[in-house]
Amino acid sequence: MIEDRSVAKQTHEIINLEHALADAEMKLPEKFLVMSIVAKFSKSWENFGMTLKYQKWRLSLDDLMIAISIEEKHRNQTHKIPVGHWAKLCPNKKAKTAQTVVNMIVGGSSSASTSGATERPSLERQYAWGTPILLKYLG
Repeated sequence: MIEDRSVAKQTHEIINLEHALADAEMKLPEKFLVMSIVAKFSKSWENFGMTLKYQKWRLSLDDLMIAISIEEKHRNQTHKIPVGHWAKLCPNKKAKTAQTVVNMIVGGSSSASTSGATERPSLERQYAWGTPILLKYLG
């Protein structure tokens, strides 16, 4: 079967071929027709076809058509644009701008930079669950 067209329409075409064969007095068993339709599903319908193949009850042609129409309606509903979405799956991604990183030296003196020894400013650390989360300058 073709991915671009409706599976229900393609199934109707196969059933019409079967009716044409029946008119020519060449009847196919219903189970053979159902399993041949299920076997011809496209790649995106393979999982659905597997669930239909291994049903415990006998699948009739009418049951197959009902199951296909329900699955097709469900797939059409789920492929609409969702109300909320993840940023990584967003089709309209914004261009990222480069952020500028600035390192600032606070309270340095010219004599400290020439001598090679710098004084470290006193810092207050706050801990949450044993890890530092915030550093404050106490100068």
